[in-house]
Amino acid sequence: MNRKAIFVATSHDCAANLAGEAYLIKEDLEHILYLWVNDPCIVIGRFQNPHSECNLERMDEEGVQLVRRKSGGGAVYHDRGNLCFTLIGNKDSSSKEENFALILAGLKKLGIEAELSGRNDILSEGKKISGNAFQTTATKFCHHGTLLITSDLSVMANYLTPSSTKLASKAVKSVASRVGNLGEVKNDITTKEVEDALIEAFCDKYGPTHVTPIDFKQLKEANEDYQMFGDRNLILERTPQFTHFLHHRFSWGECSLHMDVHRTKITQVRLFTDSLDTSIPERIVKKLEGLSYAKRALLDAELDCHDKDVLELLTYLTEQL
Repeated sequence: MNRKAIFVATSHDCAANLAGEAYLIKEDLEHILYLWVNDPCIVIGRFQNPHSECNLERMDEEGVQLVRRKSGGGAVYHDRGNLCFTLIGNKDSSSKEENFALILAGLKKLGIEAELSGRNDILSEGKKISGNAFQTTATKFCHHGTLLITSDLSVMANYLTPSSTKLASKAVKSVASRVGNLGEVKNDITTKEVEDALIEAFCDKYGPTHVTPIDFKQLKEANEDYQMFGDRNLILERTPQFTHFLHHRFSWGECSLHMDVHRTKITQVRLFTDSLDTSIPERIVKKLEGLSYAKRALLDAELDCHDKDVLELLTYLTEQL
């Protein structure tokens, strides 16, 4: 029985491609190489807070998908200049060291010298060209990573960590890294060349293997998991509880505002102020508690507010989201 396989995704929908990975990890195979390329999206780690990591409003405006993966790590930007790879093997016989050696061997076939660094990154000429994360099931070890080839790195800041607003969160805060493209190392490199090099390195190690193009968006068994990775409402609802902290001087006095947010709702509000009007905290709490933690909800609250001092705070808070 042939216990190895290579799959290349034909869909560029990141949620569908991650659902495909979840499907493949259940397959009874000893070695799998899976290659996939996504349309513009932000992929956050399993325990991250999208409100803290992403500019959700701008992503909506520019059609950038929000996706949550099962593995840990930080928030990353994907586009079609970035090749994703997944290596799946038996838990008792696979290792990240073995997988990294395969990836480095593939890059070497292209004349690219690279090395491992720090938190499971791959560097070439001093720049991070690959980030990696891992997932283990009862029987399988899944190693997935990225290879930046011709990604538009200039737009990453548009969608990642956009705000200086303080969010005290149980979620993980990602650490910015210095990144670069393989195109800076080898000018004429293409995604297809990198795919072919990784496929060749896999076959060198595990023997000749058939390459299967696959659209996981059309595969019913994989598509059942699509919502888990790509349903925006579900991703936001599953965000760990966090607190939005605001400190500002308004016309009516200095204010410190603490808003607890859980499952997309503002669940509790505490306000501390030196205002002479002792009714302000109660009026602001009444206005905010129960609202959705979203700019649209705050804008609607502004339109429905005829209380000048409360409106001043709402306007400022809306600008921070």
